Amino acid sequence: MKSKKIIYIQILLFVTFIGMCAIPSLCKKITYSPDDYPFVYYSSILKELCYIDFHDKETPMRDGAGNLYTTAQYDSLMPLFNFRQLMVDGRLPDSIDGHEITPPILMSKSIIYRYSPAKFKTPDVGLYMMYESMPKRVGLELPDDVFRMKDKIEFIDNASNTINTQKSQTFQQALDKAGYSFPTQWVSGNMNPHKRYDEGYFCLDDSRQLFHVKMVNGRPFVRNTHIGDSITIEGFTVYEAADKRFYGFLFDKMGSAYIIESDEGKYKALKLDIPPINLENDEMMIMGNLLYWTVSVTSKKGKDIYALKSGTLECLQKIAIERTPGKWDNVSAWLFPAYLTFEHNNSDFIYPRLTVTGYKAFAVNLALALLFSLVISNPGKKRLFNFLFVLLTGITGLIALLILPDFSTKKIKSK
Repeated sequence: MKSKKIIYIQILLFVTFIGMCAIPSLCKKITYSPDDYPFVYYSSILKELCYIDFHDKETPMRDGAGNLYTTAQYDSLMPLFNFRQLMVDGRLPDSIDGHEITPPILMSKSIIYRYSPAKFKTPDVGLYMMYESMPKRVGLELPDDVFRMKDKIEFIDNASNTINTQKSQTFQQALDKAGYSFPTQWVSGNMNPHKRYDEGYFCLDDSRQLFHVKMVNGRPFVRNTHIGDSITIEGFTVYEAADKRFYGFLFDKMGSAYIIESDEGKYKALKLDIPPINLENDEMMIMGNLLYWTVSVTSKKGKDIYALKSGTLECLQKIAIERTPGKWDNVSAWLFPAYLTFEHNNSDFIYPRLTVTGYKAFAVNLALALLFSLVISNPGKKRLFNFLFVLLTGITGLIALLILPDFSTKKIKSK
């Protein structure tokens, strides 16, 4: 009899566990809709952040005061965003605020970067391609080998799958000479062969120093950026900008964002004038042009949009848009005090994670527990157990109790 009770409790917990995954997942598919925020961009003419509705063909733009603008006005008031349309219409200005305006200049200053926790935090395969940073012909050619860089650097020939000892030793000696400390914490680079040029890789060594590693004329180029002397580095994304102004985007331990610029052969970190972001949950989008950067940070609370001056990255204006809870937020808050999910917005890994919604669902749990315990014919400890179990697990525990056979003491004796 005791063993049957233990088996019953084990099965009950297992069914409840499955229910905590399946039932909320089904409800989420029915009720969930993604957050919908307006598109916001900084106008170089109005000198303010404006809202753009691409579905509205007549008055797609609205400023902060609520004034609406027609499509033609929208194109003219956003010349750095709509320069292609203005060029076709013959309305592209020659200059803005004393800065020359030409399509090549605007395209070279265009920046689009997105930070996503899932892409930033997910480990890579650990094999990288080292391009020639100063190729003799136009365009980058795929190398015949790949390299790994954990406890030491090793180049592996693609055809024979063997280590190129000479090349590996040459780069290893250059790393040792520059003071690089193994093991490597992470390596950041852009392996897309269709990029304009190659800046190699930025690697964080064991002493938390950021090193720049690339190949120039077949020889290793290794340099300590010394950014780690003043910043506790958390991550870095290589961004080979068209104008070669900076190497990429860096984040420190607190979530502050920087760009790494070249300053007379040295490396300089220039901080974006925005508050630190939550690297575990927030997303960030940067859309930059010749004069201004528009930075959007999406968090659980809503969306913050910042306008930065492109040269100094100082903040000119900020707009905060609060998040409107959707149907799934209300359903989960009232039905599930806690539920399990395997897929997450901030990670590409599949693993169970417990999400706690709050205290509201316990009011529903209490009503279900009282109702369920009162209609059970079996009195005594079983009724108390059912009450407490439904109170803690809610609708998932209730369904588990309903679908399982009743292993009560009386039924066990009768058998």
